[in-house]
Amino acid sequence: MAGKKEIEQKEMPFVTEQIKKGAKLKRCLIKAAKTVILAIVFGVTAGVSFALVLPYVQKNGKEEEHVRESITIPRDTQPAATEPPTTPRPTETETTTPAETESTEPIENIVENVLSERSFTIEDYTALYDAMYEVVSKVNQSIVTVTSSEDKLDLFNKTYELKDEASGLIYNKTDSELLILTNAESIHSADHISVTFQNGRKCEAVLRKADMVSGMAVLVIDARLLGDDLSGYPVASLGNSYTMKQGDVAITVGNPFGYNYSMSYGVVSSVKNTAQAVDANYRLINTNILESPNGGGFLINTKGEIMGIITKKYKSEAASGITTAIAISDLKGVLEKLSNEQDILYFGIKGQDVTADIAKGTGLPQGVYISESIVGSPVYRAGVQSGDVLVEFGGVQVYSMKTFRNLLESRQPEEEVHIKVMRKGREEYIEIEFDVIIDVK
Repeated sequence: MAGKKEIEQKEMPFVTEQIKKGAKLKRCLIKAAKTVILAIVFGVTAGVSFALVLPYVQKNGKEEEHVRESITIPRDTQPAATEPPTTPRPTETETTTPAETESTEPIENIVENVLSERSFTIEDYTALYDAMYEVVSKVNQSIVTVTSSEDKLDLFNKTYELKDEASGLIYNKTDSELLILTNAESIHSADHISVTFQNGRKCEAVLRKADMVSGMAVLVIDARLLGDDLSGYPVASLGNSYTMKQGDVAITVGNPFGYNYSMSYGVVSSVKNTAQAVDANYRLINTNILESPNGGGFLINTKGEIMGIITKKYKSEAASGITTAIAISDLKGVLEKLSNEQDILYFGIKGQDVTADIAKGTGLPQGVYISESIVGSPVYRAGVQSGDVLVEFGGVQVYSMKTFRNLLESRQPEEEVHIKVMRKGREEYIEIEFDVIIDVK
């Protein structure tokens, strides 16, 4: 029986287990102590980690804020016309004769006589072109090569790259980024964009924003990719194209002949032509400089200031093969918005100025003649028709497309603006009012 009892005790050890009072409480206290210790360890670890990471996070936050620093591009004003010099009246002691007041000598003889007083040598011509090349070489430090590539599929579903090259211009920079102006058409559908500087350095670029109407695109390069010293990447000066006049020396830089860092010289042949675009008119600077069908780039003056962007989109057929540029002063408002990644506002008209003289000669009201109300545009949906004359925008009188453009740029997307137009009636023009909700392109 003793053996059987011993076997039963071995088979059922729980029968012989002695339960002591307070064991359960002890285990609970041990678990609580472990929890407190783990909580303290976790808190200390989290505090140390936070203290180590916080400066880095704050630094990155400041850098990100600095990257988005607002870019401001000052607008240009057209110089006031100067009065022609007046001829002083002769004094009592001075006598004039018809021969003295009126010259009958042909202009060719006058020019020949002036040139005969100064004998030009080959050294003079060399010095002249050397001086112009110095201007170009300085601007070329701000010229870059923009290479864009787009992934395509062939008929056999194999991937290949479609590459394109265009010239670009460093036009602004901050401590954290470089901003580059280039042709929108060559990069608007690109999958990869890279920029090669004049010193041979190459790095990736990111498209900030593009505007197909003006043909401009803004690329951004992280300054950290170029090192701490950005002095080797100078910014080109955007000039006042209103100061450029017929007969001025003009220089093309970028890729006017289809390859980068090419250049040419000539003169401005006309500054009176304008091109109608959607919600803007661009003044065209025509030159006598030949260009390549694949050319592009920028027009500069003898000071090295950017006067215009070479364009093919708005030139006339009569100017085929001759370099034409959009005046840079007409583009600065759009360029500022692109630089800050802001929406380009959309109203939806093409128009031309009706000046006081034109109004007097044609009977049209003074304002902006709407040659086309773009189908589907905000102004078209509001009821404005082609042939109307815009005379007021948001309570401000409109006398030109430039005035209209400045007023439009001061508005916000989806903002409602009250306008007044003059519409031709049976006998006279009548005033009609509309409310237009501004859209974005």
